[in-house]
Amino acid sequence: MARVLMVAGEASADRHAAGVVRSLKAMLPDVEVFGLGGPRMEDAGMQCIYSMADLSVMGFTDVIYKIFSIIRIYSGLKGIIRDNKVDIFVPVDLPDFNMRLAAYAKRNGAKVLYYIAPQAWAWRANRARVLSRITDGLAVIFPFEEPFFRSSGVDARYVGHPLLGQDFEPSNASWPPKKIAMLPGSRKHEIKKILPIMMSAKRRLDSDHPNISWFLYASEGIGDSVFRRYTGMEVQICRSLPEVDAAFVKSGTGAFEIAMQGIPGVICYKTSFINYALARAFVKTSSIGMPNIIAGYRVVPELIQGKLTGKNLAQAMGRFIDDEDLYKDTRSRLIELRSKMGSKNASEEVARWIISMLSA
Repeated sequence: MARVLMVAGEASADRHAAGVVRSLKAMLPDVEVFGLGGPRMEDAGMQCIYSMADLSVMGFTDVIYKIFSIIRIYSGLKGIIRDNKVDIFVPVDLPDFNMRLAAYAKRNGAKVLYYIAPQAWAWRANRARVLSRITDGLAVIFPFEEPFFRSSGVDARYVGHPLLGQDFEPSNASWPPKKIAMLPGSRKHEIKKILPIMMSAKRRLDSDHPNISWFLYASEGIGDSVFRRYTGMEVQICRSLPEVDAAFVKSGTGAFEIAMQGIPGVICYKTSFINYALARAFVKTSSIGMPNIIAGYRVVPELIQGKLTGKNLAQAMGRFIDDEDLYKDTRSRLIELRSKMGSKNASEEVARWIISMLSA
């Protein structure tokens, strides 16, 4: 029986890895998949020996508070690799943790297929060279990543993005915007920093645009009461994103997903002073929003740290509301960007790659 160790440490990785587990079990029913994951991976059929809830961190400072849990889980996974036969190790994102574990797995005879690459093109470029030594393959989810990592000797292949597929279609967003969404992030400290600013911008826009309906996308595992500390009842809380025409969205997976639906938005980001200062010292990209990074230019506006104020956010959204040409041009550029991503099914591509490694 083939034995596959997978490690995913936060919500979006759990979502993406679950698709791989499901596809792999459909193609190879007797495969044994186990390791560190979340509820989606468990539902897909993986044995979660460790829970990602004990590992999930955000930013440099969060690591301090969970250091003992991180050490315990890391040691336990090393023990599994050392004491059990692991045919393939599939680390999913989480580079500071997974790259060390991948090197250990490689030294102990397991093949390594890394899924969702570390962002070495943004910072710590030396990771690309390290990956060439500690992996047998790197499944990347953005087209520009394949040539970047291949130039350092990594067997990198673009497998498609896990949020996209053949059935993914642009939304019916239209001008003038009548429905606007707020996506303040999936962690409580993000919501605390960003949602009040989004609400401040909303109140500024309400005076000139009272007929706009507002929706707030609430991540799984966070109760409505967390959001109601900052919003009025006129904001509709949704567990799945409704059809909207524009959005305020925190930088991250949500910003990418909104962009791929062709929805013009304003990307927001704010963190602690320490985290921001450290990031500024190391990150080399001029943009933080993935739509802008993929395009190579500023498709949608970004408001970061001190520039993220209610006034600036309202002005940025106001330009989309008042300028039909700007709105439609941005939407067409986002739809064009989506077409460049292709229609590969990432979960199936990774599952087939795993099987080919097992066969080899």
